[in-house]
Amino acid sequence: MIPIQYLQPPVIRYDYSSPIVRIADSRKDNEPFYKRPGKFKSVLLLSIDGLRQADLSDPKLQQYLPNINCLKETGISYTNAFTSTPSDSFPGVLNYLTGASPKTTGVYYDDTYSRVLSEKPGSPAGIEVEFAENIDKNSNLLSGGGDFGINSIDPGKLPVDSNGNRVYPHNYLKVNTIFEIAKASGLHTAFIDKHPAYDIANGPSGKGVDDLYAPEINAKVALENGKLVDQSTAQNPSNLTFKTTTKDTNLTEAYDDLKVNAILNEIAGKNSQGTAKPGIPAIFGMNFQALSVAQKDASSNGGIASNGTPSSGLINALEHTDSSIGKIVNTLKKEGKFDSTLIVLTAKHGQNPRLGTATLIPENTFTDALMKAGITVNQATQDDVVLLWLKNQSQASTATSVLKKLANPAIDTLYSGGALLAAGFGNPLQEDRTPDVIIKLKPGYVISDSTKRAEHGGFSDDDTHISLILSSRGLEDRVKGTFQIKKVSSKQIAVTVLEALGLDPRRLQGARSENTVALPGTEIEDARKF
Repeated sequence: MIPIQYLQPPVIRYDYSSPIVRIADSRKDNEPFYKRPGKFKSVLLLSIDGLRQADLSDPKLQQYLPNINCLKETGISYTNAFTSTPSDSFPGVLNYLTGASPKTTGVYYDDTYSRVLSEKPGSPAGIEVEFAENIDKNSNLLSGGGDFGINSIDPGKLPVDSNGNRVYPHNYLKVNTIFEIAKASGLHTAFIDKHPAYDIANGPSGKGVDDLYAPEINAKVALENGKLVDQSTAQNPSNLTFKTTTKDTNLTEAYDDLKVNAILNEIAGKNSQGTAKPGIPAIFGMNFQALSVAQKDASSNGGIASNGTPSSGLINALEHTDSSIGKIVNTLKKEGKFDSTLIVLTAKHGQNPRLGTATLIPENTFTDALMKAGITVNQATQDDVVLLWLKNQSQASTATSVLKKLANPAIDTLYSGGALLAAGFGNPLQEDRTPDVIIKLKPGYVISDSTKRAEHGGFSDDDTHISLILSSRGLEDRVKGTFQIKKVSSKQIAVTVLEALGLDPRRLQGARSENTVALPGTEIEDARKF
């Protein structure tokens, strides 16, 4: 099939000013919100962390992507799709689960700062808020020390609000998620990701995801008889050397296999761990980590060389991930669910730089300069972007001047005050989580005191210009194999997911706030008429 291009795709707009009216104001709590049957029965969200559009179009990588290329043939490729800024995993995944950016979700990174939360009841307000392996009951175990989900989180490691209540990740999110919309309609939901902290996908209700499976990516693991184990599951732990999953691409691939097997269970109508049979979820998904780990690998075995030659480690990660995509698609076909399932293949983030190796900057480069100028930084979140929360917010302008005078070659743009608002971020004087200063770094620079080839979180094309394919045999034939070249945001995935299921996207608070519209070119026509 020769793909066609829609140069000027139609834009569907909603009247977001119109009120959301329940089907019946007197409805019972368990009465569904359905308005009409959807085009699809299920939507499967697959994030290949680190997969950029440039990778999908790179001639040197095509032979390693046969299954992903098959998805293109039965789908729509969005060649100009972008994730959130900052391009961290948390805001990246929330982009497509809420239809909104960090300004609206209130989540700028997985490691941020809140001016109103505290360490414990009675403590002064103002605390670093990190939602990663640090809140696990036992981060050395794949289970996180619990049930692979919210019960793996240690409440004692969570911040508290002004009333002394522990703030779980789902409490931290300011708007609802597509899972909550589906649940309100009586649909079954599931989600798979890399930390129990991905409880954030549950949304503010804490109940959006029926089946959350989040094996800890930073667990200490080993391979035993070809199976990924930790010290609690190994048959002969004394004979094994355990190390962090992300320190070895092969271990990360085995870790991804755990999640792929969970997806295969769900396609078969079971829960993620195969212990019950609730039926295939209406919305489900997972992320792949192996490619991202390979891209960061500072050895000659990782990344893509400056001349465009992929390393053996990156090739292996691509082939393994692509093979996993093939397993998932083949299982959908075997179960007779490929026609009724819309597959969304995307990435939370890319990785910078794509070619070659990053220029590393010491972690104290900017914080020391501010300290010498009498400016105290309460929190600095740094990768290939810098987010700064100041003790004295009135010093934001001064801080920007100090940083500008450094004339550091890595600095691209400084944001504070009105410049933050103009760039689409929140107002730090009115919102407790917005950084006071953001430093946009030039492509190719990464802040790290450890050896690292690449990183994400920043604003560069390598960070943000991601892969995005919508695929299903159930799509109209005339859109299969097409390319959409209009610039789109991964926020639009959230709206498209609800449309595909026949649910009203106006119920999505973040989408309403930011006027997020559906992805163009899908021709899921009936699902757009509310």
